[in-house]
Amino acid sequence: MLGGDKNEPKVDTSLKKQILSVYKNNKLWFLSFFYFLTFGSFVALTVYLPNFLVSEFQLSQVDAGLRTAGFIALCTLLRPVGGWLGDKFDPFKVLMFVFTGLTISGVILSFSPTIMLYTIGSLSVALFSGIGNGTIFKLVPLYFTKQAGIVNGIVAAMGGLGGFFLPIILTLVHDINGHYAIGFMALSQFALASLIIVIWMYYTDKLNLSNYIVNNAGREFW
Repeated sequence: MLGGDKNEPKVDTSLKKQILSVYKNNKLWFLSFFYFLTFGSFVALTVYLPNFLVSEFQLSQVDAGLRTAGFIALCTLLRPVGGWLGDKFDPFKVLMFVFTGLTISGVILSFSPTIMLYTIGSLSVALFSGIGNGTIFKLVPLYFTKQAGIVNGIVAAMGGLGGFFLPIILTLVHDINGHYAIGFMALSQFALASLIIVIWMYYTDKLNLSNYIVNNAGREFW
C-alpha cells in the first residue's frame, strides 16, 4: 500500500521533542556505540583493504579488489542472518558472541605477519560485524517501545559516523607509527568494552525482571 497502513497511529510529536525524550537514556548511547563499532569496522576495512593488500603483501590490484569484494559480500549477506539470529535466540547472547569474535579478530589483525592470518582476521571482522549489524536493531524495541523510529534513526546515524571516523583513526595511527597494528588493537579493545556493556545490560535486565516478579507476586499474595 503506497500510503502505508491508514489505521496505524501517527506520531504528532515534533522531532525535537522526540530526541529530547530519549537522549538522556544511556541505552540509546550503548546501542549507538555498538553500531558505531560494527558498521564502522565494516566501512573502515572496506576502504583500507585494497591499498593495504597491495602495499603490505604485494598483491595485484585485481587480487586485492576481489578479496575486498569477498569481504563486502560476506558482511552484507550476514546482516539478515544477524537479524534472524536475534529473532531465534536471545539478542544479548548473540551480541556477546559478536563482540567476543571482534575482540579476537582485532588481536589477529594486530599480529598478522602473513597473508593467511590477515585473511582470517579480515573475514572474521566481516562475519562478526555483519551479524552484529543485523542484531543490534533487535534491541531497540526492547527499550524504546514508543520511540523505536527516532532511536533507530539515531543509532543508524552513529553507524555512519563510525564509518567516517574509524578510517580517519587508522590513517592517523599509520601516519604516526607507520603501521596499523595499534589501530586494530584499538578495535579489539573497543569490542571488549562493548562485550562488557552487553553482559552488564543482560544481567541488569534479568535482575530487574526477577525483582518485578517478586514484587508483583507479593502484591497478589496480599
